[in-house]
Amino acid sequence: MESKRQPSAHVLAPRGVSVVDHPAEPVTLLPAQTPHFKISVATGLGAAGTNIANALLKTCEQDFDTLQQYFGGITPASMPFHLVVTSGKDGASHATCRATTLSIGAHSGPVGFMRSLVIAEEDEVFEASLGHGWNCGYSNGEGLSRVLANDIVPGVEPAGFVSSPVWLDQTPAAPGVYRQDWISKTDKTDTNYFSIGCSVLFLNWLRFQLHYSWTQIIAAGAPSLGGTYKNLTGKNDAWAAFTTLIDQKFPPHQPSKLTKDNPFPL
Repeated sequence: MESKRQPSAHVLAPRGVSVVDHPAEPVTLLPAQTPHFKISVATGLGAAGTNIANALLKTCEQDFDTLQQYFGGITPASMPFHLVVTSGKDGASHATCRATTLSIGAHSGPVGFMRSLVIAEEDEVFEASLGHGWNCGYSNGEGLSRVLANDIVPGVEPAGFVSSPVWLDQTPAAPGVYRQDWISKTDKTDTNYFSIGCSVLFLNWLRFQLHYSWTQIIAAGAPSLGGTYKNLTGKNDAWAAFTTLIDQKFPPHQPSKLTKDNPFPL
């Protein structure tokens, strides 16, 4: 048994939560392992924690294989991944983009969503290993981690984690700023739901409206999503092409009524 305080530098958290601060609690390393994963569980979770761990171990290798294919066959350093199932309720976190110890809050949602959290945090490690402008601490890298997780495990995202409607429907604190352009530029944070929502919607547009594969999109990565689009298409009209369709289907200053992150194809 070991006791540790889990880090929260890079997070996948619901709206309104910027730091996932898991309490210091004893955790137990389980004997069951897979080629790329080991898992620990907060002892206070009892049998429920063991059940979650067993469910995650059943799918983690196939999800790893899927991500590895998307990222061109690379294998991150510092393997294996160490999944730590905590008593938290606010999502998942890891210390740095390359850190392979992933904290997963057991009370964040159903087990299927915890699988999605593992994929999202794991994806950020792949991003750091690949480079190409994908930064897990920025809006483009956070957006990629979410869209891949949602595509691999669809329909499990709790409402508080949905980001696209935040960008479509709400105005940030800056006066006069509406549907701010986070395609031509990148927000240097992974907790702003306005920039995350824009990034998520744009990446889903690339995949499901323009029909580029995730492998193509990831390989075309750049410091901005506009740069990624240019690498894919050779064009410089990312923002205009994207917002022309978005504004047509979701007129500005009207409720979008969108309840999910991927409305495409439109």
